[in-house]
Amino acid sequence: MIYLRTSIGIEIRREDLLISSLQRNLAGGVFTHFKRIADYRLRGRAEVRGEIDQFFRSNRLSRDKVVLGMPRRDVVIRHLDLPLEVADNLKQVVLYQVQSFEPTEEEKFYYDFVPQKVNQGSKKLVVLLVMIKRSLLDAHLAVLQELGIRPAMVTSGSAALTNLFLSGVKESERKTYIIADLSPTGIEVIAVRDGTLVYSRESSRENAAPQKQLLFQELELAVAKIRMGAEESVEKIVLTGEDSASIHRDLREEMAGCELLGTRIQFEMPLENRSHLPEAAASLALAHSGLIRRPPVRLNLLPQALRTRQTPWAYVPAIALGVVVIALLTGLGFRRMVQERILIRQLDQQIAALKGPVKRVQDLRAESEAIERKIRYIEGNFRQRDMNLEVLRELTTILPPDTFVTVYTSSNRDGSIQISGLSASPPDLVLKLERSPFLMNVAAQGTVFKDAQTGKDRFTFQAKLER
Repeated sequence: MIYLRTSIGIEIRREDLLISSLQRNLAGGVFTHFKRIADYRLRGRAEVRGEIDQFFRSNRLSRDKVVLGMPRRDVVIRHLDLPLEVADNLKQVVLYQVQSFEPTEEEKFYYDFVPQKVNQGSKKLVVLLVMIKRSLLDAHLAVLQELGIRPAMVTSGSAALTNLFLSGVKESERKTYIIADLSPTGIEVIAVRDGTLVYSRESSRENAAPQKQLLFQELELAVAKIRMGAEESVEKIVLTGEDSASIHRDLREEMAGCELLGTRIQFEMPLENRSHLPEAAASLALAHSGLIRRPPVRLNLLPQALRTRQTPWAYVPAIALGVVVIALLTGLGFRRMVQERILIRQLDQQIAALKGPVKRVQDLRAESEAIERKIRYIEGNFRQRDMNLEVLRELTTILPPDTFVTVYTSSNRDGSIQISGLSASPPDLVLKLERSPFLMNVAAQGTVFKDAQTGKDRFTFQAKLER
């Protein structure tokens, strides 16, 4: 399969590195590979680097677009309420705010900020500010450099999960969502309101406290911190992380609005990666943040000096690939048109070759139809012939000598006849008449009575002509 872009998300989760690759083709994103590097700090650098190199080499993955996610405990998140007048000089104002958070010259911060949506008519500008100590980020980058990884972007895992969640939400205005990342060691709760990140907090499990109880506590704290009104409510509670499936089974009957983040992810993925989806959600979200152009929460904590800037020549392979794809699609369309014209020409030739035989068949059909019409005419004339003479000849043959026919009437309209006469044995006459091939439905009409002059029985029979 041809992939147009590749983004690698790397999450630092305690002592492990979680690596996910998200690749884009013409149909959309595909979650192609996942790897968990356990205890990367405690093991030898050469051993861990060999394992990472093997992962990238065997799966043919590029390291040009690597997004590193900082754990929540390592970053500082602040929401600044500033007057609207500073919007034109926002960068300098935010710098002053960052300097106010720095206790000493040695403890400097790397930072980035995102202006958030404000209500129409509001006189304040809300800015999401994310900071990390320079010494801490430099230490992470130094370790990753030894492992052969040079991130192109460093962001917060909270911001990446927010971007991934909002990509599956059609309408987020005036709605509040809570995302809970559940791991065996703790919980991170993220609140999203009006399509922006408004709250984030990580808490660790102490004294093996029940995960469900800790979740309820953090949810109550999040609702209190974001200051929801009396008529406001949480639209959805979305769970992710290693323990999300078990907690969801316990909560789905108690909370109707509780669901798993995996059900909202629209990426294609192999079956084996679907089983890793709960633990890979954060690293997959990081890869997603590096793949889309305008994420809702765009943060990059990487120092400007370490950011790679693509020159115009860097786009040449992508442009060349696009031209090749367009040429192939054009050739495919042109090939189909040529094939259709060849097929039409062949059909015209076959139609012209069949015109002679078709004409002969049509002539034969017309001739046969004319013969059929003549046959029907002759049969009609034959059915309409006068059969009375044949019936009278038949009667002289089948009637006994002591029987005389005095009256014979027939109707050409319905083929009925009436026979009257004298006979010494009238009961046998019905059977004799029905045996005739010219008569059917023979029945006596009226009563049979004896004639006073001849002493014979006078009869009258009704019958139908066999045509």
